Amino acid sequence: MRRIVKERRSTSFMPSTLDREKGILTMSAQTATTHDITVNGITLRVATWGAYTTPERAVLLVHGITASSQAWMTFGPLLAARGWYAIAPDLRGRGMSEKPPHGYGIPLHVNDLLSLADHFNLPIINYVGHSLGAMIGFFLAAIHPPRVGRLVLVDAGGNLPPDTGKAIGKALARLGTPYPSFDAYWEAMRAPWMAPHEAFWRDYYHYDAETYPDSTVMCRVPRAAIVEEVATNGALNLAALSELVRSPALIVRATVGMLAPDRGLLLPREEAERLTRVIPASQMIEIADTNHYTVILADQFTEACRSFLEE
Repeated sequence: MRRIVKERRSTSFMPSTLDREKGILTMSAQTATTHDITVNGITLRVATWGAYTTPERAVLLVHGITASSQAWMTFGPLLAARGWYAIAPDLRGRGMSEKPPHGYGIPLHVNDLLSLADHFNLPIINYVGHSLGAMIGFFLAAIHPPRVGRLVLVDAGGNLPPDTGKAIGKALARLGTPYPSFDAYWEAMRAPWMAPHEAFWRDYYHYDAETYPDSTVMCRVPRAAIVEEVATNGALNLAALSELVRSPALIVRATVGMLAPDRGLLLPREEAERLTRVIPASQMIEIADTNHYTVILADQFTEACRSFLEE
């Protein structure tokens, strides 16, 4: 039985601000249809690109721990141009989705995504997950194998390195921190590695920002939600779950660390190689000159992911 209560749709236009520089693909214009879909008692904001034809040509795009559907604002339209129907939700507690006071962790996200797939009439889910989205993908494919088709797991494994918290520390530190303006928020989040595609990241953080009556700005993601998320996920044995995955899988690895070129890698090579050994129908690709965040914008990632989905 579906647990969908309502859906409200609108169409938004995302201005083309990206250039084809340093492996960043571009389109003349990017449009997303947005849906407010109620699943499991909460409303999720969902962006889609393209036209639904068959379930086999639909793909679910799932973002990282403090991110949103904005992470896919380049990749979604590119998939649509190839005839795919791309579906990118803001996970519960993120972006424009509802933020309940409790109820966070990978099993709850999986439940939401299964209900979302039911809403879009997807008996089999083709799945692309980045960071936390990849970890959600392990759980989904291991616990619900009949529901998963092709699986792209981007820059996260079952075993996270001990410096993961430091590697994504800047993203975590913004949660619950007030800034005097959006410009101040953006300046705090800017980093040298954003330079080739800075407009993309500014739009990403603008979507993320909530302005209060006193004109201060804060990230929309509640700190308490992420604290609960981390605690819940820490109780899961994702390394063991990854060994239960039987879907065809593409393991994607960024090669530049967040703390130094060889430090702050969320998917070290040894973990990526372990995944390719324990997941029978898997392959691994390393995306040169990318870090944990830029990997999903790279030309090489786009081409490898499209090719894998279309095999």
